Amino acid sequence: ASVPQQEIADKINEARCRRLIHQAISTFELDLSGHVVLTEAATGYYVLTPLIAALAGASRVYALTKDSRYGRAEDVRETTKTLAQRWGVDRRIEVILSREDPRISNADVVTNLGFVRPLNAPFLRCLKQSVVIPLMFEAWEYRPEDLDLEECRKLGIPVLGTNEHHPDLQILQYVGHLALKLLFELDVEVLRSNVVVLGGGEFSKCVTTSLKNAGATVTQIRVAEGDSLGSPVLKEALSTCDAIVVAEDQSRETLIGQDGHITFEELRRMNPAISIAHIAGGVNHGEAAAASIPCRPDHFAPPGYMSVTTDYLGPRPLIDLHTAGLRVGQVMVQAVQQGYRGTSAEERACQLCPLAQRFR
Repeated sequence: ASVPQQEIADKINEARCRRLIHQAISTFELDLSGHVVLTEAATGYYVLTPLIAALAGASRVYALTKDSRYGRAEDVRETTKTLAQRWGVDRRIEVILSREDPRISNADVVTNLGFVRPLNAPFLRCLKQSVVIPLMFEAWEYRPEDLDLEECRKLGIPVLGTNEHHPDLQILQYVGHLALKLLFELDVEVLRSNVVVLGGGEFSKCVTTSLKNAGATVTQIRVAEGDSLGSPVLKEALSTCDAIVVAEDQSRETLIGQDGHITFEELRRMNPAISIAHIAGGVNHGEAAAASIPCRPDHFAPPGYMSVTTDYLGPRPLIDLHTAGLRVGQVMVQAVQQGYRGTSAEERACQLCPLAQRFR
């Protein structure tokens, strides 16, 4: 639902958000003075991203928004405008509603965030030659449908990820806490509970660690790495567990469902008491609901995307990650100003900043 501007103060702790932003700007040495930033204006804590850029000194921040299932564009514009006025940066933030807006061509830094995407070839060709693109997350999370990397290479546009493992970030540890919060919402106590973690890769490792540290008995199933949901050991785990946490960040295949490794009907017959917490991976929420299996959240994202991101826990992960991502953009701009282009600018930025992360 959309959030009327008068309810902003009831939705976020503004004083804490401002303190966290100033701490992050100091920690990551973000200074966007003289630079123009194109980012998004969005709902929830994502409303803070253009404010971070402005508070870090950006001469102009263009914030793209549009209608979505999370809220109306006009409400987002009003929310952003109201906060910007309260925080004294309203003269440097402009919310725009069209990807064809000519002001986009002024941007020095373009963030690869939701309402800015897709950064496809026609969009990229409208940008200035010296533009840079921070992914705002780790390079392995890159999705071709969101950003045309080949076109960036042709145009000499540097693109870098953000090292979420950096000791001042540790963003992936929050993913494990997402699992805890979702399970608590399902009335699964975690302590002394049996939990199956479905997935391989970084997300499932963090989830498994957090659950074990909280006192759960955990069985991890890595379907993408050859584990079979039909094996006796794993069937036993599924039939006795309190919940499944789906945390598959690599595979795009259907894990549970009509076209998956096991149907919801089979799962329900196997374990009538089971619940599902979904972070990422190929699971259909509608099919789960039809089988009367309790689920959180109320909407599952398609494979390759997260149903809930770390801002679901609170503002700090988003503030730190987006500040760090903008810092990566800043050092890429510095590299371009020194005469570097494309991948050479990426290499130079990585030399300047340990937060910057190249594609492997």
